[in-house]
Amino acid sequence: MKIAVAGKGGSGKTTISATLSRLLARRGHPVMAVDGDPNPNLAIALGMSQNSRDKMVRVPKDVMETKEEGGTRRLVMARPIEEVTAEYAMPAPDGVNLMVMTGVDHAGAG
Repeated sequence: MKIAVAGKGGSGKTTISATLSRLLARRGHPVMAVDGDPNPNLAIALGMSQNSRDKMVRVPKDVMETKEEGGTRRLVMARPIEEVTAEYAMPAPDGVNLMVMTGVDHAGAG
């Protein structure tokens, strides 16, 4: 199952994502939460310690590549997802694993 949470700013996407992730993981489902927000806070909402958050490395943009097929361009994984999760996912409470995607590092970088 894949679940995406989207909406306008301030609508509670991070809180809902963290709650869903933890509840599903507590019920025995494997959960890989992905924080794609330019200002990532899902680790905090999941209850990860400061020490764990400091160790997190953002997934770099080069894990994706553009492929052109039949005049259509699409993004595909450049590496197997198992490699990416092994390298970048961090354990969070209740059995959730978290990856943080590339965000904005400084003004003008978005």
